[in-house]
Amino acid sequence: MTYRTLKLSMQVWDLTLDGSGNMAIADSGYAVAQDVASACLVFAGECYYDNTLGIPWKEEVLGHRPSPGYIAGKMEAEARKLPVVNQALASVLFDKNTRQTRGVIRITDNDGNESQVTL
Repeated sequence: MTYRTLKLSMQVWDLTLDGSGNMAIADSGYAVAQDVASACLVFAGECYYDNTLGIPWKEEVLGHRPSPGYIAGKMEAEARKLPVVNQALASVLFDKNTRQTRGVIRITDNDGNESQVTL
């Protein structure tokens, strides 16, 4: 089964056009990875059409000290909410020098295809 979604510009994370001036479409592994990244970037309650989606960034992460495992678990749960995702495994690291949190999610879709998202 081919999975497709509207392709987002990586620079501004907004809709983009293809070479013919039409809405760009992403498919296969790229589409799954992009949708997982979008799901993990959503703040809890931010989606007006389904306020059960999202990670509690404001309530439980920003300004707090959650463990990398806690954040990884939340990201995995959001990824698995997508009907195309079969498995999701996240690794999150906090760099004390730059004070930045980075993560990687490895995804397996329902067809067994694997992809990876770096956040």
